[in-house]
Amino acid sequence: MLTNARNDILEVFANATGDRVVARWMCSGLNNGMFGLPADGRPVRFSGIAIWRVESGRLAECWIERAGLEAFKDLAGA
Repeated sequence: MLTNARNDILEVFANATGDRVVARWMCSGLNNGMFGLPADGRPVRFSGIAIWRVESGRLAECWIERAGLEAFKDLAGA
């Protein structure tokens, strides 16, 4: 949960057959209680990727991986 969340797309590419599309992104905002930690309004950023499977020209599936551990360590002071 982020207040004033912003998602910046850093890179987008597809495989040769066009049935997979990948985006690498950076999310930033202010802590609004992520991971059950106090909502202290501190800035937080983390990166991630999204992978889509395309079927008949439509998005059929999506997988998202995000670097939540880096955000947690920042917020928890670990």
